[in-house]
Amino acid sequence: MIDKSGYENIEIPGELDQVVQDALAEGLEQRRKNRVRDLSRRLGPMAAVFLLCTVTALNISPTFAAAACDLPVVGGLCQVFLFREYHKEDDIKYIDAKIPQIKNTGKTELEQRINQEIQKAVYDCLAASEARAKDYHDAFIATGGDAEAFVPVGITIDYEVKYISPSHVSFVISQYESRFSSYHCEFYYNIDLGSGKVITLKDWFGPSYQQIVADSIEESIAQWSDEQRGILWEHLSIPDLISEDTNFYFDRDGQVVVVIEKYQAAYGAAGSLEFKIG
Repeated sequence: MIDKSGYENIEIPGELDQVVQDALAEGLEQRRKNRVRDLSRRLGPMAAVFLLCTVTALNISPTFAAAACDLPVVGGLCQVFLFREYHKEDDIKYIDAKIPQIKNTGKTELEQRINQEIQKAVYDCLAASEARAKDYHDAFIATGGDAEAFVPVGITIDYEVKYISPSHVSFVISQYESRFSSYHCEFYYNIDLGSGKVITLKDWFGPSYQQIVADSIEESIAQWSDEQRGILWEHLSIPDLISEDTNFYFDRDGQVVVVIEKYQAAYGAAGSLEFKIG
């Protein structure tokens, strides 16, 4: 869960941007070479020359790259996301990462702040995941495992745009590990494009947000079967789960969907629980 109140005061290490960019570049370079080689065989010399020019432009021109990576989410509405993708692998782990950024909001400070937060969150996730993969590998070897039989830990970072309009945007960044499901984490961003604020449940529903959200969740649970309710912890207090830091997103209809994190309300096998508030 992200502490949204800390956005304004995040301290970004001076070398962070270069570290992340170097990591991205390392994977992208090899993939560019592979794609050019494969398409050269399929499309012929003229197509290969055109492709090479395009790849070169992506590599040396930030403007060209940004335009190529824009994701038009809804018709003529603002296009606020671009992504960079990279792959890295060795004997211990393999990483597939897609990293979003926001742009074209008309608010430079907002974009810098959110993009730095995204970059820091991704960097921290990758560092922690790589450390866990190394520890797991070392323990495997120390307990007699054959290094050649070790299956690398898969680390995936991806994102999904949930909702976008001229006034609001909602997206989530997810991180998964193939061996450590308990370390799955998600970062939710709900942004008011007019004010530049990160929206909280209190911002959206007002001072009575806890009761409003809790009542809606309890109404949903009341419609569950006995078997479904059996996954919940005993003596669960829904209002105690709701705070300004509670995760949520806007669905495609613009309705709030509250996300109760794994283990907060139910057994781990249930995963995260989602409730549409209406």
